[in-house]
Amino acid sequence: MKNILIFLGIVAVLIIGGSILFFSTQPTNAELDYSEQLKWDVHKYLINEKNYDEDNIEEIKVTDNAKLKGKKRFEIAVVFKDDKDDKDSVYYYQYDKKSGKVEQFAVTGKKHEE
Repeated sequence: MKNILIFLGIVAVLIIGGSILFFSTQPTNAELDYSEQLKWDVHKYLINEKNYDEDNIEEIKVTDNAKLKGKKRFEIAVVFKDDKDDKDSVYYYQYDKKSGKVEQFAVTGKKHEE
């Protein structure tokens, strides 16, 4: 009987610990809403401020950098159609709270580097 209780205690600790670990790495609804807002903000920035043609934007995708915490963990990856010759060209954007602006922070291509 004692062995069964010890076994059940260990199983309970593993289940609770695993659940806490799993749910602590999942984005919250507020973070998901924020990521969609960031995607829209980057789209507006590219069209209105950088004067890119909307037809030249192949994809705008939210990426989740789980190494970072909170809202900073979301990066916006943009692929342009005119970079087809270099299919690995991706341009990464984030919202800078201090300046209040969208900014490009990393690139793997050259054509749209800011």
